[in-house]
Amino acid sequence: MKKVGKYEIPSVRACFAMLEHLSRHPGGGMLSEIVEAGVLPLASAFRMAVVLEGLGYVARDPETKRIRLTDKLLLLGQRALTERGILELSQGPMRSLRDQVGGTVLVGVRDGASFVVLDQVIGSRMFCFVSKPGYRLELHCSAPGKAVWAFLPEDEREDLFRQVKLTRHNARTKRTAAAVRADLAATRARGYAVDDGEHFDGVYCVGAPVLDKAGYPLAAIWTTGLKTDVRTNQIPALGKAVRDAARKVSGLMGYGNS
Repeated sequence: MKKVGKYEIPSVRACFAMLEHLSRHPGGGMLSEIVEAGVLPLASAFRMAVVLEGLGYVARDPETKRIRLTDKLLLLGQRALTERGILELSQGPMRSLRDQVGGTVLVGVRDGASFVVLDQVIGSRMFCFVSKPGYRLELHCSAPGKAVWAFLPEDEREDLFRQVKLTRHNARTKRTAAAVRADLAATRARGYAVDDGEHFDGVYCVGAPVLDKAGYPLAAIWTTGLKTDVRTNQIPALGKAVRDAARKVSGLMGYGNS
């Protein structure tokens, strides 16, 4: 491994040394083999294996005691590539949607029990919203959060009810699991989600999911603005426009191309 000079942290080097060694041995390895290979001394190898197992990056066979990599590193890499792909592929449809609806258009992904903003195309109206990349939204009261939640497989969808805290922000916030379930069912039926000022008073959001090749909701695209800019009877047309933009990105990500 390449030296990093004065900024070197021995424990980090040890961690990656073990991971790299195990990556060359798909069947796993014994601690004694790691020690014999000169990767780490026995005490360090044992401590590192315990930490990595606790974090889910390695697994130990209870019978053979061999340690092997799990798929967690692969999933991390896939997520990074997926998010980069979504950012690159969504720009054209997002700009077209912004030009069509006037409001700011954003793209983001779910991270556990919350939703994270990745990027945006600023709206063309005089007053429009600007969101900071990395800003977190709650799933139960945001259009992108509900759009992704609604299209998850049923077991994952139900599991989120045990993780999400249904915080009340105003009188429009849905506070019960029954109300959220009904909202998610309506979202699935029409293909887009609506946040009618459920978090921020006077602000609307309309979002739709971006699906991967297998139909899994990787991300969401949504538009937002002041409720005074959009009449209630305009929401269905706005929802269709957002849904169509998300479907374009889904197609670019491979959905419907098999």
